[in-house]
Amino acid sequence: MNTLKKQYQHRDRVVRVMSRNGMFRAAATNISLSVKSAVEKHHLDPVSSYLFGKTMASAVLLSSFLKGEERVIVQVDGSGSVRTLFAEALQVGEVRGYAVLNQNAPIPETLSEVLGKGFFKVSKVLYDKSDTVTGIISLVKGDISSELASYFEQSEQIVTSVNLGATINDKAEIEHCGGIIVQAMPGASISDIVAVQRSIEDLPSIEELLDDGYSPEEILKQAMPFEIDIVNNTPVDFFCRCSLKIFMDNLIVLGKTEIESMKNEHQYELICKYCNSKYYLCEEDFAIMLSSF
Repeated sequence: MNTLKKQYQHRDRVVRVMSRNGMFRAAATNISLSVKSAVEKHHLDPVSSYLFGKTMASAVLLSSFLKGEERVIVQVDGSGSVRTLFAEALQVGEVRGYAVLNQNAPIPETLSEVLGKGFFKVSKVLYDKSDTVTGIISLVKGDISSELASYFEQSEQIVTSVNLGATINDKAEIEHCGGIIVQAMPGASISDIVAVQRSIEDLPSIEELLDDGYSPEEILKQAMPFEIDIVNNTPVDFFCRCSLKIFMDNLIVLGKTEIESMKNEHQYELICKYCNSKYYLCEEDFAIMLSSF
């Protein structure tokens, strides 16, 4: 029982709070285990792992403000050695994603050159919207924290403070990853906004806090200059809902000719780009798909 309790306490999680004056909402997360799992599945190098982890943390933080199985996608498309960073998170505590590397890009000299020129995009799939809500801005600094804060300033006009962090250990592996986001609600006074911004600026780095063992709740209490109430405390896992059946259903949409071509060319292996899981089609699977036409 004690072992199970300890495992639960050390799970990745995201905590969402509201200030008691109702003028600020905030969330903090530690998703170190989820990032480690994703990096291992996708075989990423330390630099791309660092940026990918921050992208995952961004998606998890934003998903905490959603409802039920609403989801948010944070995507970065650049021209540098990392071409794409993609992270999708659900409010229920699921996150998945992938990174696409540009093997032909020159070796970057600075972190901003890793992404190069490109775009930062946030998409939300919401219950009350028939279409996906999407905002996009140009990359400026190539740092995920700065890009997310700029996104809210330019696209949603919400005063937002963001602090994301990831640490790499001596084995060139992700050790910790997480972040905090604080947003002003309509009606927040300038003085209170300034107080929050100063408090975030004075906060030790997320890397330092996570390395020292601070929980998301403790990070929020240290960051917020007001009394806060916890709204949600949600465990988070790197989790993908892919399955062989989902792959087969998607292949049927492509049509009979495409499926017959795959069969004739012995294309039996299917790989999920989100989690790198592999599935293998057998003769019976092809028969089932072709029988639907």
